[in-house]
Amino acid sequence: MSLGTLDLAVLLLYFAVVVGLGYAAMRKTKRFDDYAVAGRRLPVVFLFATMAATATGGAATVGRASQAYQAGIVIFAATIGFVLNQILSGLFLAPRIRAIGKLYTVGDAMGYYYGRAGRALTGLFSFLYSVTLFGVQLLAMGRILQTITGLPLVPLTIAGSILTVAYTGLGGIWAVIYTDVLQFIVLAFGITTAAVVAVHAAGGIEALTAGLDPVLLSPSGTWSTSQIVTVFVAFLLGEALAPYFVQRFVATKSPSDTRWGVTLFGIYYGFYTVVVIALGMAGVLLLGNTEPDLVLTSIVRDYLAPGVKGLVFAALLAAVMSTGDSILNNASVIFTRDIYGMFLRREPTDERMLAWARVSTVAIGAAGVAAALSLPDVFQLLIYTYTLWAPSIVPPLTVALLWGGPRERRIAPRAAVPAIVAGMTTTILWGTGWLGVPLGIPPVVAGVVANLLVLYLVHRATRNIAPTAIFVAEEVEAG
Repeated sequence: MSLGTLDLAVLLLYFAVVVGLGYAAMRKTKRFDDYAVAGRRLPVVFLFATMAATATGGAATVGRASQAYQAGIVIFAATIGFVLNQILSGLFLAPRIRAIGKLYTVGDAMGYYYGRAGRALTGLFSFLYSVTLFGVQLLAMGRILQTITGLPLVPLTIAGSILTVAYTGLGGIWAVIYTDVLQFIVLAFGITTAAVVAVHAAGGIEALTAGLDPVLLSPSGTWSTSQIVTVFVAFLLGEALAPYFVQRFVATKSPSDTRWGVTLFGIYYGFYTVVVIALGMAGVLLLGNTEPDLVLTSIVRDYLAPGVKGLVFAALLAAVMSTGDSILNNASVIFTRDIYGMFLRREPTDERMLAWARVSTVAIGAAGVAAALSLPDVFQLLIYTYTLWAPSIVPPLTVALLWGGPRERRIAPRAAVPAIVAGMTTTILWGTGWLGVPLGIPPVVAGVVANLLVLYLVHRATRNIAPTAIFVAEEVEAG
């Protein structure tokens, strides 16, 4: 079923506003600092809105509803890890990152503690992490547009990429923030409306719970304890200190602004997760057997009134685009700072940095399309990416931030690289034919433990040895 004229008009108007905001932001973006960190003058309310819009992307809307449709409320027990992650980050980690000084990327923070070797390895991995997650958003956008138009997935995914690249490349992070504020407002209203309508159409809360299979209402569902722990830890650590969040941590006026914005976002996200899960479970009664990734969009298409339907589809696209543009902008900044700036041209001018950031945006858009179409499963692609981030970059950076003051450097600079390699290798091998799953311990947990163990041992062995050139901690300007 295609959308009516009114709904399509709402969508087209929304797209026009988004592109217009991107153009307005372009006029404000004169330097690389403007493109990358909004001149470090982001207020608390904008930080909250851009964090919320970024986190409620394709996986948190299309993917989360899909998993609730299949597994029930157990998905809340597993994904509540992300809520805890953001609240704890807001209280303890995010303001410390801002207090280090004028950072741009996760790689910059790692370079401050672990030198060029730590920065280079983090930059390369965080770039691949961002490109993969951008692919997740493009896939979700393609799914939404497929439901609206009935056209094939591939050209719609490419079209979504072109639109996102256009306004993000024009205005950098200011374009992302402007559109995120709009998208957050539309999303909060649209998804809540869709959930209320879906639960009402299913007969209300009592009828919904009475009509569902009891397994879907079980806290553990059909999942094993190991599976629940794996997903919980993946969400607890998989976006902890994620590259696109760190970019926002350092874009505020002060550490206090960062603390408040991130903590309030974490609290809000808990309520949002409940809303999306309720919507997905209502789909069990309303849709019967359907493709899980189309549950959310099918409910919107079939059960909402004209006009409202167009607005909510705009909200779904807002969810995906707001995350996609954030990740895209962050990936271009990572490439410019941690790859171009380190490997291709040392100490480039501000003009060159800004130009390369915009050019790389186009290349990353193409890479995101390739990632989206190679692994067409929104939720599983997300989990796999989180599972590798958690046991690699998160432990050494967390230890460095919490050990002493944020500008103190107590950890041995040689410790990070072997810890990252050990954590990632253990995670990949654990659960495969090489090792099986010893003691039923999830791979991500084994990887984190291996990372911390190697970090400690290498620190103990090298703490009194002067670092060689690539391990000399890099300086960061205070402010």
